[in-house]
Amino acid sequence: MAAGTLYTYRENWRAFKALIATQYSGAQVPAFEGDDGFCVLESNAIAYYVSDEELRGSTPEAAAQVVQWVSFTDSDIVPIASTWVFPTLGIMHHNKQARENAKEEVRRILGLLDAHLKTRTFLVGERVTLADVTVVCTLLWLYKQVLEPSFRQAFPNTNL
Repeated sequence: MAAGTLYTYRENWRAFKALIATQYSGAQVPAFEGDDGFCVLESNAIAYYVSDEELRGSTPEAAAQVVQWVSFTDSDIVPIASTWVFPTLGIMHHNKQARENAKEEVRRILGLLDAHLKTRTFLVGERVTLADVTVVCTLLWLYKQVLEPSFRQAFPNTNL
């Protein structure tokens, strides 16, 4: 388990992965600069570094599935979520066509997650892993900023 200081800004959804990983790993302080001076950048790498084997996937198969979901999140969810959410935060200019395309992609992604979670509590295995942490942290701003209850209703397994 690593200890150190995480440098970020308030409400940084990318940093939430590292913060949550430390909670489940028994660490008290999230780290990107370790007490030994070791530095690691990027939220997925930080979350991996501070997490334990259970969060990473306790078997080679589970670990591969965790990496699969983390990769899916970065390649499929982050760009679409950014396209829809960032204009609401003033980070990007609003583009109606891009927003509509993003809405359809979010529907597809939530549909996939909803179907996967229909018979499961967690994305991989029987407990929280970095897969769950990464997906939830990435979906957070969609839920906070743009997903109306009527939109969410079609995906009951992705809602709390």
